[in-house]
Amino acid sequence: MNAFFALSQDRLKAKYTEGNDERQGKIPPEKLAMLSGARPVWVHAVSVGEVQAAVPFIKAARADGYKGPIVLSTTTQTGKAMAERLGGGLFDLHIYYPWDKKKFVALALDTLRPELFVTAETELWPNMLWECRERAIPAFLINGRISDRTWGRISGGIAKHAAASLYSLFSELYLRDEEDARRLSEVGVRAEKLHVLGDSKIDALLARKNTAARDGWREKFGAPERPIFIAGSTHTGEDEKVIAAFELLRESRPDARLIIAPRHPERAEAVASLVPKKYKTMRLSALAEGWDVLIIDKIGVLFDLYGTAYSAFVGGSFADKGGQNILEPFSWGVPVQYGPHMEDFAQASRAFISMGAAAQVADERELAEVWLSLAAERDTGERWQRLSRDYFEKSCGASMRTWQMIKKYLSGYG
Repeated sequence: MNAFFALSQDRLKAKYTEGNDERQGKIPPEKLAMLSGARPVWVHAVSVGEVQAAVPFIKAARADGYKGPIVLSTTTQTGKAMAERLGGGLFDLHIYYPWDKKKFVALALDTLRPELFVTAETELWPNMLWECRERAIPAFLINGRISDRTWGRISGGIAKHAAASLYSLFSELYLRDEEDARRLSEVGVRAEKLHVLGDSKIDALLARKNTAARDGWREKFGAPERPIFIAGSTHTGEDEKVIAAFELLRESRPDARLIIAPRHPERAEAVASLVPKKYKTMRLSALAEGWDVLIIDKIGVLFDLYGTAYSAFVGGSFADKGGQNILEPFSWGVPVQYGPHMEDFAQASRAFISMGAAAQVADERELAEVWLSLAAERDTGERWQRLSRDYFEKSCGASMRTWQMIKKYLSGYG
């Protein structure tokens, strides 16, 4: 076992280019000094998606007047970058999360001495939870979700018993949806631990909306009467289908334009090579007038670009990736489409489809049909704006509700 872990550790060191001491539980003295000897709240968010759930929770704590130290950990460097962009100034220090081996986790906990530990969404690390239990450190799951894929893995046999034991290590679990609570209850987690508080990512989305930035893109894109259709966070194999749908759309709407934002911007050149030569194709970094197809080769702009579109296809859904974030375009009042795979946003998908704000399509022809229909009725977009407002007004506030529950566990606070 030790030889196996040593090999795995070497691979992990090769995978990650920074923070390997912290990943072994060694917190630099200069970082510890930033805590001034106080016991922090430790919030963990593995990468970009989880950071978008964790930062609103931290904002809620600060808005409520909490002045104690907060440590935010991520696993990935992109998660760190997103945390600094969304939550810079709200947390006291960032560390890289320790690899889930007992001695690494124990060293990190004994060094930081957190008053409580918070992890976001689906992050379950047995050694961390066991070591927190050993030290009587309350542990919480925030914005918790049990995706269809996860449910398929834990809903029967030995896996069901193991899942119940692991989830029960949390002091309390704060979940996005009643379906998440039902599934955990069915696995065997005690009902008094389960609390449905909503999706804190909605708070993050609403905080990120900047109409000035969106309007700036509209101005750069020129005449607004030319409808823009966007394909966001596309994976390999999806771009061809999006382009095919666009070609079908152009047969009836020659004024339509397409924006493709690959999930990994370094794929921009490969995606551009797929577009037929008859269309004037540009990259965002070399934007000029007169484009038909625009390829996004920068990070951090997709969210605002969604606000310029008539309609948005969300990737990771033709490809079997569980689907990317369909809340982002709909927060602008933009109707969404996606392929057969939307397991990671199943609850939102069901809600959007039931209200008529989304369409799940099987292939490029069905996508083109939806786009054609929307192009005909999107002259004002008032219906979509109303649906969006109604949904988000009912769904916001989960971050503060979560903080109000957790702060009761802090000594001398709440």
